[in-house]
Amino acid sequence: MNVIFKRASWLELFYDVAFIALVAQLTYLAVEHHHTLTDFINIFMVGYTIFIAWWATTANRNLQPTECALDKILTQVQMVAVFLMSIFMSAVFEGNYVGFFMILAFVRLLQSFMIIRMYVNHPQTRPVTYNILGGFFVASFLWAASALIGDPYHFVVAFAALAVDIFVPLTKGKGNTRSYLNVYHLQERLGLFLMLVIGESMIVVALSNSGTTQLFNQTGVVFSGLGIMIALWWLYFEYSDKHSGKHPRNLFAFLHSHGLLFGSIVIVSVGYKIILDTFATQTAFLFVIAGMAGISASILFIRLTLYEICLKATTMSLAILLVGVSVAVYGYMFERYLEAMTFLTVLFIATAIIDYFGFFESLKKQGSQTNNAIN
Repeated sequence: MNVIFKRASWLELFYDVAFIALVAQLTYLAVEHHHTLTDFINIFMVGYTIFIAWWATTANRNLQPTECALDKILTQVQMVAVFLMSIFMSAVFEGNYVGFFMILAFVRLLQSFMIIRMYVNHPQTRPVTYNILGGFFVASFLWAASALIGDPYHFVVAFAALAVDIFVPLTKGKGNTRSYLNVYHLQERLGLFLMLVIGESMIVVALSNSGTTQLFNQTGVVFSGLGIMIALWWLYFEYSDKHSGKHPRNLFAFLHSHGLLFGSIVIVSVGYKIILDTFATQTAFLFVIAGMAGISASILFIRLTLYEICLKATTMSLAILLVGVSVAVYGYMFERYLEAMTFLTVLFIATAIIDYFGFFESLKKQGSQTNNAIN
């Protein structure tokens, strides 16, 4: 099958607007609720469901060659539901799961019916078996069940629903071993969503900074956060432009590495917001370090889905990692949080510069990239 250069539509960009509210709400709630294990489980669970809800509609639009009026209406109904999820999200951190997870179940159910509609309208891409579709219906039921169950059993059912949503696409039923995703559209959509998350992170920093009484003293913190985002832009988008249209060796790892990347940016922004709202605490420092580590790992995983490891790139990556870990440990042990964060930001920028001049490009390429379908 020949790949057609497909661009993101106005409908998809409009759909993304709804997720600004979700990502922003999660960031602010994580700043307020990060003191117990339950808080962190809620942060993880809510964050991953945001990615799942976004990705499901993105994949459906990727496989649809046209958009009729009904497609637009169904997508915008999902937008309304996503906005409602942002409203009910705060209740999740207070132990009330009904609103958020019931609406999530509705969104997943609607996305499942959109798959049926796609099968009907485009039978040439329809699989012989429907275990993927059946799995999504099961996940919808489990999300609804989790909404009605209290702690701690809520988490058992919710994790089961999340596991079904994540791993069902890996099933190998007849007709499910091949997908027809448009690679250009896929990469563009992931990049646009990354820009949305980065933009939300910058908004959080800007709003926090405008409310502080020590604006001048916080300038270094602000530029540290912006420096990480700028370095990330070079590491991700410059690389993406050079390798546009290449098919990941492992689509599952490629997609969920982006989930890790999006979540890591949120974690970084949580750390910087805590610092700007109060001061550089140990908790804020750990948030920033965890976010930086997640960004580094996700960038590496994304690249490894296109290339194999070679000695030179491995040695350089390990050396940079060792320096970063050493600085983080130093900052934690001696409570030199701002100095350590500043140095790590400089390290990110230096890595982006090194990457731009091609010092990591000795990675061994993974064979021919001329296939037109993702396997």
